[in-house]
Amino acid sequence: MKKVRLSVVIVTLNEEKHIRECLESVKWADDIVIVDSFSTDKTREIAKKYTKKVFKVPQIGTGKIKNIGIDKAKNLWILNIDADERVTDELRKEIEDVLKNPKFDGYYIPRKSFIGKKWIKYSGQWPDYQLRLFRKDKGRFQERLVHERVILNGYPGYLKNPLIHLNYDNWHHYFLKSNHYSTREAQELLEKKLVIIHPPGVIKDFFKRFFGALRKGNSLVNSYIIARVALEKYELCWTIPFKPAFAFFRFFILQQGFRDGVYGLFWALGAMCNRIMKYAKYYDMKKGNVKSYEEI
Repeated sequence: MKKVRLSVVIVTLNEEKHIRECLESVKWADDIVIVDSFSTDKTREIAKKYTKKVFKVPQIGTGKIKNIGIDKAKNLWILNIDADERVTDELRKEIEDVLKNPKFDGYYIPRKSFIGKKWIKYSGQWPDYQLRLFRKDKGRFQERLVHERVILNGYPGYLKNPLIHLNYDNWHHYFLKSNHYSTREAQELLEKKLVIIHPPGVIKDFFKRFFGALRKGNSLVNSYIIARVALEKYELCWTIPFKPAFAFFRFFILQQGFRDGVYGLFWALGAMCNRIMKYAKYYDMKKGNVKSYEEI
């Protein structure tokens, strides 16, 4: 199989269970970069069978780690995937075709997410477009602890074939990861300023960034993502009591989680619990109980 001039960047931490199948799905790329946060299992051992570019980086935030991976990539085009994601043959062929004559600076890829063997078709999880294929000189990840996005300085296109996302083995695994995410979200919230309304200067900066991005040829969605950076240092305190209930309403009603049946119900309830845990942990940390969360 002819190698494609593409750099695949994967961030890992104790992914022994997933990393082999992940790497098998991208071995057609001519450059694979693994950035590992000191795994204690066989993750690095397995990864070295597929690439010599395996780097150790401490847990300094997923966004920062992914940007380190991008910096170590040799090719212009980057494909970022997680260890629990798989590139199908159909997606590989589509990427190969796109890179022969790219018309955009980056591409959103739809993603199919699973709990065990159950594909979550609604609940906001499909098509769940993720900006994962982009030019190295046009995209960088937000330097966040969790839920980082690519900020693309350009216009994105959309691919048709999905990534397979084996994100949860079962509901126990779902709540373990939710516990981890809510801790990181609470830690990020500590760095924000609680306000009733955003300061006028921040609103002005938001619209300046938004319309500036539009003028450079970005889409509405991408312009919003670029501009939202101006708001991320603030949290609207009056919205906090409503966020758990709205999370349930969003996933179960607005995004039709009820069509996923019992799975959709539990998904929405889990999202509601995640918001409750996030703010409960935040107020606990705010009272000085920060160190007890550092290893979670």
